[in-house]
Amino acid sequence: MKVLYDHQAFTGMTYGGVTRYFYELMQAYANRDDIDFELSLQFSNNEYLDKASFSSHRRYGLSHWRNVSRLASAVNRLYSNQRVRIGDYSVFHPTYYHNYFLRNLGNRPLVVTFHDATSERYGKQYPDVGEHLSAAKKIQLARADKIIAVSEFSKQEILRFFPVDEQKIEVIHLGTAFSRQRAHVPVVPGAHPYLLYVGKRGLYKNFDGFFQAIQPVLRQHSDLHLICAGGGVFTNSEKEMIQSSGFDRRVHYRSITDLSLYELYHQAEAFVFPSLNEGFGIPVLEAFSAGCPAILSNRSSLPEVGADAAVYFDPEQADSIASSVDKVLTDSLLRQNMRQKGAQRLTHFSWEKTAAKTQALYKQLS
Repeated sequence: MKVLYDHQAFTGMTYGGVTRYFYELMQAYANRDDIDFELSLQFSNNEYLDKASFSSHRRYGLSHWRNVSRLASAVNRLYSNQRVRIGDYSVFHPTYYHNYFLRNLGNRPLVVTFHDATSERYGKQYPDVGEHLSAAKKIQLARADKIIAVSEFSKQEILRFFPVDEQKIEVIHLGTAFSRQRAHVPVVPGAHPYLLYVGKRGLYKNFDGFFQAIQPVLRQHSDLHLICAGGGVFTNSEKEMIQSSGFDRRVHYRSITDLSLYELYHQAEAFVFPSLNEGFGIPVLEAFSAGCPAILSNRSSLPEVGADAAVYFDPEQADSIASSVDKVLTDSLLRQNMRQKGAQRLTHFSWEKTAAKTQALYKQLS
């Protein structure tokens, strides 16, 4: 059995949950004899693939030049179309929702992974999340022989927004690779206790609302800091918001690697995830892996992933956010209990389990 993965996500994304997902699938299959795969990609600046023995892509540099990025994308699409047309595979699994490949696919089996319905829920409110993707998703889901939903919540989102046969959908949860980092993290005492925010901050990620909500907590806990890890440096509007709050010396941005991110989780008082919408929420598992108490939005998939190992709040109610954060900060026994429950919850998820269940799904079609 051979699976063909295409270029899409790896052309457009340097990091993030979607490319992490496909990278971990291929990494799990790389040394197996019972499954073969190909990644149809020639140019990529994806950070995960830099570590991959299974990819022969080239970095194209100058990624901030729009014309260079467009050229790399065009070459990758031509190459992927060629590989799809040749047909040397049992199953085709695209890495994103653009349907350039359909006329060359014929009747070969197609597996589609549905991550979330952010574009359907928030496309009109936040056009940048890609409202235009809905039409492409509809076509791809209709053609798919099997659909992987990354959570039960995502499955229900498919059924809510698209005319899809429920029998085609299989829920396969995601995992985390953070457990691999444990032996390599030195214990270095930090200068100040801090809350940790991870990843992108704009739009439905709700960072602005979260920051406004925790200002009373920062006033009450005078030695508490906030670290924002990854997601790009602070924008001008974020800098203005932080400066005007008076807490600018206690709010910090950190660029990250997997190892440095693990250390940030490991030493944080708590990780806070105020997002309005997540298809799965890998950072929850990252926090559990690093023994970090998780304080989560009560929306979308997050309660499904965190279960009873986290404390939850209403992400649109400032008092709810502040009281939940303060509750965790002031109760050391609660934090200890959350770490124990997080470790237990983590046993339900792994990339190995994700890969095994996905391979079983492929076999149904090959």
